[in-house]
Amino acid sequence: MSNVKLEKNWIQWYPNKIYFKNVKNRKIILSYSDKFTEEDFCETLKEKFSNENQKNNTELKEMNLTKIKSYEDGFKKGFAKAEKDNLILNDKLNTFFLEFEKSFSIFENKLYSRLLKTVLTISSYVIGKKINIDKSILATHIKTIINQEGICLKKLQLFIHPDNKILMETMFKDLLKTYQWKLIYDDNIDLNGCKIKSENGYIDSTVDARWQELHRFIYSEEY
Repeated sequence: MSNVKLEKNWIQWYPNKIYFKNVKNRKIILSYSDKFTEEDFCETLKEKFSNENQKNNTELKEMNLTKIKSYEDGFKKGFAKAEKDNLILNDKLNTFFLEFEKSFSIFENKLYSRLLKTVLTISSYVIGKKINIDKSILATHIKTIINQEGICLKKLQLFIHPDNKILMETMFKDLLKTYQWKLIYDDNIDLNGCKIKSENGYIDSTVDARWQELHRFIYSEEY
């Protein structure tokens, strides 16, 4: 035996509380403790850690389930709200386009009407003042009116432009004498128009009268 003196202070050691892990082995008499194996014992600390781990795992699973459920609920609510907002937006867009189409239609009609009125005004000026047509057309036109309207030929008054005096006297020379026609000259009548007055009627066949009738037709509610 070594003579070296051990000066180290010994600390008394106590084993951890142990118990049998295997229930069947609990009845084994301690006298046979030398036959026990490590699997027959379980330290309380290890069990504590194991229980805590199980508890933590359970709590973690519950938290994960709660998060998943929260995400699902949030997604459903968000999707429902987005779907509702989308329906509202579609209704607003439909209303907007309907109102736009209606307003555009009104604007188009007004614009068309104004353009047409402008064209008519310009055309009436051009036709009434600037365009020269073959004067023989006027004579033919007068004959057509008399034949179609059934105007009485006796004591007929024919209003024409002064520049058409020679033409009318030449074309209707015999009628003027036979039926006592009277030619009345008016500078306000266009070269290609005339007015006819008889015992049974009055006809204004000037360009101005035609344009006025066309204007009346355009402005009327029937148009």
